[in-house]
Amino acid sequence: MLPASDIPPQRGTQVIARRAALVLTALAVLVFAASASAASISLKCGGKGPKNKDSAGTVLCASAPGKARTIEGVLRDDSNKPLSGPVTVTLSKWVPKGGYYSIEKFKTLTVNANAAGKFSYSAKTDGKQTIYFEAAGAKAQADVSRQLAVTVRKLGGGKVKVTVKGAGKAPLTLYVVDDSGYEVPGTKGKRADKSGSAVFDLGSYHGPFTYAIEAGEFEDLFWEGRKPTFHI
Repeated sequence: MLPASDIPPQRGTQVIARRAALVLTALAVLVFAASASAASISLKCGGKGPKNKDSAGTVLCASAPGKARTIEGVLRDDSNKPLSGPVTVTLSKWVPKGGYYSIEKFKTLTVNANAAGKFSYSAKTDGKQTIYFEAAGAKAQADVSRQLAVTVRKLGGGKVKVTVKGAGKAPLTLYVVDDSGYEVPGTKGKRADKSGSAVFDLGSYHGPFTYAIEAGEFEDLFWEGRKPTFHI
């Protein structure tokens, strides 16, 4: 009988060993590929205008009526060095569906990151868009919302005219509220006319006031920023 050290391994053992080696090799290749393509894209809102970032890291930018808002980005490789090359930009619009929104892709284009890794895209929207950027295995996104332009005009005798521009065909209900957010007693919300205006009679009330806007199912398409106050 052969000593135990000289007994050849069984065929099944050889097959298992080969499979284990193949799995380890494949895992090593995947780890190497992941580390080699660990690029990153950082985004910010360019130019003037309100901006923010949500808890998921999505960049939030406001776009004034009739104007584009630029999204600026930087593409870097896994060593955090600038990376040049094409960046795929996918545009998606928010479409109201009666109680919820459908984010629907409608256009794909390409911009180029320069030697410093910098690129940009100017978005113009009449509601809200989610814009996806992708390059070298990295992804990032930004939301651009229409910022409504609101003016308040004092007409005398306690009357004020609130005008909202940039809402498109969205039906608007306007309110005049106090600095705590409550409707001024004796006033009610009014549907804006075709020019986006409504007149309110505050009577003998004096003090700081502001406005509130309801846009029905279009509510989340518009930038909800800080509202200025006015005094009567």
